[in-house]
Amino acid sequence: MQESFKGKKEESTILEGKVMIGKGTIIKGGVKIVGPTIIGQNCIIEKNSIIGQNTSIGDNSHITESTISNSIIMSNCIVKGKINIINSIIASNSKIIQNQENREKSFLLGEGTQISI
Repeated sequence: MQESFKGKKEESTILEGKVMIGKGTIIKGGVKIVGPTIIGQNCIIEKNSIIGQNTSIGDNSHITESTISNSIIMSNCIVKGKINIINSIIASNSKIIQNQENREKSFLLGEGTQISI
């Protein structure tokens, strides 16, 4: 995997290890990304998110205040809230909204799934 950064990031962003960020992706302040990690094009990673090792996030996805590691998040997904997602596969067009305290979760979600937990 060859490192590349084609998006935009705010000053307080932390990047460690091999990270690939696609064109048009915005990484907000207070985000930590630990490679190896791939983030697609036109994504938004909001403040206080942690994208851990062995994670792939597809194009046009929006991650807010979440921790994700060892997971595949496909295109056009929304993950919002203080949730810790590990060892998961989340298909395209899925939406996860966390309304409770931060708890570690694993998912295998089909395309278009919407859950609020």
